Amino acid sequence: MSPLITGNICNEVIKQGGLIQSENQLLTSSQKDLLWELFEHIGVVWQNLEYGSSNLKSSWLEMIAAKSNVAPSYTGEYINACYVLHELLDLNGNDSDTYRKLFLTYKPSAGPPSTRLEHMKTYVINEFIYMQVMASGFKHFGGKNYHGYVKGSRYSRQDLVRTYKPKP
Repeated sequence: MSPLITGNICNEVIKQGGLIQSENQLLTSSQKDLLWELFEHIGVVWQNLEYGSSNLKSSWLEMIAAKSNVAPSYTGEYINACYVLHELLDLNGNDSDTYRKLFLTYKPSAGPPSTRLEHMKTYVINEFIYMQVMASGFKHFGGKNYHGYVKGSRYSRQDLVRTYKPKP
């Protein structure tokens, strides 16, 4: 797999530490759509969602609202991610391979994020992955042993985990 091609926006150094600040900016609907596309591709690359990510959209929108409307606001990070993602898609093409490279082969440097791409990977992509896992994204990944976070209801007729059945 060839490396991820990055450009000036991706490699721009952010001098401030911590979250990128946004001066009372709001996310536009096109920015939310682009971020949703990014979130959907997590499930595509890991092949762990039976229905795409459509069953997680309302939870995802709630998370975006919560992280945008309450301090510390991630709005600056989300807007930055949109700029970076536009550049990556322009340079690498808008296909699953670009997202696969971004998620699986691109590794930020050790330490706090310093470039726009590192900020996106740390504050947006990693958060989206956590959200997908917490919202049952791993439910469809294999699917054999999943019965909820606490192994399902104690009244379930289904085994809590797969039982060992020796071959006759």
